[in-house]
Amino acid sequence: MIWSKGYEELLKLLHDHQKKLAGLEFDLYGSGEDSDQVKEAAKKLKLTVRVHSGRDHADPLFHNYKVFLNPSTTDVVCTTTAEALAMGKIVVCANHPSNDFFKQFPNCRTYDDGNGFVEATLKALNEEPAPLTDAQRHELSWEAATERFLRVSELNQVFARNLDKNPSKIFASTSLNLQKNMEDTSAYFHYVALGFETTRRAFGAIPGSLHPDEEQCKELGLATHMGRGGSIKISD
Repeated sequence: MIWSKGYEELLKLLHDHQKKLAGLEFDLYGSGEDSDQVKEAAKKLKLTVRVHSGRDHADPLFHNYKVFLNPSTTDVVCTTTAEALAMGKIVVCANHPSNDFFKQFPNCRTYDDGNGFVEATLKALNEEPAPLTDAQRHELSWEAATERFLRVSELNQVFARNLDKNPSKIFASTSLNLQKNMEDTSAYFHYVALGFETTRRAFGAIPGSLHPDEEQCKELGLATHMGRGGSIKISD
């Protein structure tokens, strides 16, 4: 639970539209360095906003929730949003490049401003989530995410060519089926392409977010110094 993970945006939205959202109750879940500040800010609202410690997404506690609010715009592709959609929840999130992937799902509601947030939230509470098809469930799986990663980065083609050139290599056998053995090879592919802006953008990353700016470094507690040309260098 840190401000940059959407808590600041959410509490501001609730503060600015308290009258329109009167009577609703909100539960915030998370553990982190800003937990105490988030709790204090929530207490100042006239709305009922409860702040809880972080819980695993599979906790039965979440079974009775129907709507998941996530105004965060700092994630590449937010895992909690994917989890909520996979669990059959209606998700209300910002109309932002980091959420483009989720717009294909019928239970995803996006908004452009505060009034849109209120409208989407109230509408979601009065609707029932649409059942997910098998194809939609697959799209939300780690297997499908890895398949998209390989396809966009074209690393699967590179790996296949390497197998043709070196059939005796132990790294992976010639009978390797990427569909069935994705977990065995995904770590390698992720490592190779992790530092490329193109592949990050393909997953919905904010343009230019490969290297955090000075403000993001401060929020994450990273030591920085300015390099030549004004670039930010991150120290270990």
